[in-house]
Amino acid sequence: MNTHFSLFTSHFSLFKIKPEERMQAGVVLLVIILLNGLFIWRMNDLFMQEGFGPYWKVFERELHLSGYDPLTYLGVTDWDTVYNVYRHPLLAFMIWPIWLLNQGLTALFGVNCVQYLVAIPVIAASLYSYIFIYRIHREVIQLGRYDATLLSAFYFSFAYIMLSVIVPDHFTISMFLLLITLYISGRCIQKGREFKWWQSALLFFITAGVTLSNGVKTFLSGFFVNLRDFFRVKYLLMGVILPAAFLWGVAVWEYRSFVLPKELARQEAKVAKQKRIEEQVAQMTPEEKAKYDARQQRREARLKAQAEKSGTPMKDYGFWKWTDITTSRTETIYENLFGETIQFHREHFLEDTLVFRPVFVKYDWLWSYVVEGIILLLATIGLFCGWRSRFLWLNLSYFGFDMFIHLILGFGINEIFIMAPHWLFVVPFAIAYAFKRSHGGRHQLLQLSVLALTAYLLVYNGYLLIDFLQSPIRAVL
Repeated sequence: MNTHFSLFTSHFSLFKIKPEERMQAGVVLLVIILLNGLFIWRMNDLFMQEGFGPYWKVFERELHLSGYDPLTYLGVTDWDTVYNVYRHPLLAFMIWPIWLLNQGLTALFGVNCVQYLVAIPVIAASLYSYIFIYRIHREVIQLGRYDATLLSAFYFSFAYIMLSVIVPDHFTISMFLLLITLYISGRCIQKGREFKWWQSALLFFITAGVTLSNGVKTFLSGFFVNLRDFFRVKYLLMGVILPAAFLWGVAVWEYRSFVLPKELARQEAKVAKQKRIEEQVAQMTPEEKAKYDARQQRREARLKAQAEKSGTPMKDYGFWKWTDITTSRTETIYENLFGETIQFHREHFLEDTLVFRPVFVKYDWLWSYVVEGIILLLATIGLFCGWRSRFLWLNLSYFGFDMFIHLILGFGINEIFIMAPHWLFVVPFAIAYAFKRSHGGRHQLLQLSVLALTAYLLVYNGYLLIDFLQSPIRAVL
């Protein structure tokens, strides 16, 4: 009993901020709160009005932060399985307590407190993402305090990491959980410890419950930590097969209990609506029929343009319908994968690809591509410096899995930049190995290069984001 208690208390101690982390954690927390405050202020007059709605129309029409969805706001306002249950099996249940609290506050104050309540876990996840980035640099890769702080700030200067600290979506939570998994994995590798089957089962259930692809990364951690012991019958059964089967069973139950009845009702309503429209069209005058046909043509043109942005799927059913075989991979890599994720494009700033933004936007000046090239060069040097590190290979396995589903299968490729919190940490971790191997003048040159890049990205990305957040929207109800 004492052994199990010590295991849980030791994992709980992960969240205790250490003395050397307190000052920078305080600074980071203030910045995160400031950005969230600006975002809440921007939307406050619209979302806190009493009795406005229907909620989904207002949220989907007004809340545009690139391709991020307002589903968490919807779920906390009016709880339902708003997420795709096969991709996010437990996420709706995770926000249920927040919805319950929001119900009480709405009854008490007569306003929707969704923005304030959702900001709390987002702020906490963002802060601890920074802390675990720092700890990985400091304790796993074993850099000095200055280098660890510099590379952690460098990571949070990236466009879609900076943006993630205010996004009311699951990506910040996923980043936080993945960094915890990496930290635990790195410490196990460092100390020669085993990744226990119960750790794998617990982390898989939580990480995959938020986003299914995260669960694969938990299994990758188990493999890189345990190596051949990963294939022991007990570990495979208790740490991999049973948790995966149980979570899939939960997703199937959730779909049949919550989603399927509503889908059937919507199909029936759609058929009935189409029948009413056909009856109305049959009674139209020639002039009314001409206007109706013109509206239908405009609607079909919009749908066609949206479909072209989404690309052509490999197959049009199941998980295959989320694939894409037509969107350019080459342009995706330099404009979106290592472009928009790190440096915002000024044109079509934070517009949604499925609404207004083209799939590819060019930078205004050559310097943006130069910065992108320098960062990739530093990361490549780091890969050569750390190629013997099992922990670096673990990070690359995370990155490789994401590149397989995004670049090979084409899942989410038209807005690949919003996935940055799932994999972009591989860039500073790779550069960290160049820091670790360099000495003297070369080390100072690396420090100055990353410091200059960090300062530039903080100013460039920060200015664009804060300018956007300071521009209030006008409610159109």
